[in-house]
Amino acid sequence: MASREYSGSDGDSTLTRDIVLALTAGFLTGALAIPIVINVGLGTMLRVPLFLLPLIAAALFVIALMVASVVAGRAPSLFEFTKFAMTGVLNAGVDFGGLNSLMLLTGIASGRGFIAFKSISVTLGVINSYVWNKYWTFDAAKSSGARRELISFMVVTLIAVAVNVAGADVIVNIIGAPAGVSTKLWANVGAISGAGLTLFTNFFGYKFFVFRKLSVLTSG
Repeated sequence: MASREYSGSDGDSTLTRDIVLALTAGFLTGALAIPIVINVGLGTMLRVPLFLLPLIAAALFVIALMVASVVAGRAPSLFEFTKFAMTGVLNAGVDFGGLNSLMLLTGIASGRGFIAFKSISVTLGVINSYVWNKYWTFDAAKSSGARRELISFMVVTLIAVAVNVAGADVIVNIIGAPAGVSTKLWANVGAISGAGLTLFTNFFGYKFFVFRKLSVLTSG
């Protein structure tokens, strides 16, 4: 579904569903940001209470969705990419939120412990990514070939995970934190760098290789 036009009762229902899912994704992202802010020590820099982060993120997600829906007629792939981007932000929340929660609980922010924590958090992000991209971003709930889809997803994702973790490992354990930068903050820099390497690879891999529509699968 490259674009979406909302008209009639079906359009209203679809728009309502997208808004609810955007609100949910935004709220979860904001909630998962709280342990990141606490662990990195950014709480004093924020001008809003931490408990408001989920509400702020939910509002921003809905605004982005509505803007994308308005301009989707001129840029057909923008609406779908906007949902993918929001899902990606939620994935990052699951990844970084889980990583920082583990660091908060253990005090470990480098070495083998970091790699173990990063592997756990990115795996949770992968599971989250599959569910949201399949049922929301690419609306592939009724796609045929579930086995092929799952295998394709695992191939694309395993490559992305390997690049993600390897990139984070280089930043955190090989380059190391510069003087004056805390290991916890640098661990998040490494995590962000690793995730950034896989953004567009995941989008095009999922769109054209994993969650292909039935019409694509049966044509040619």
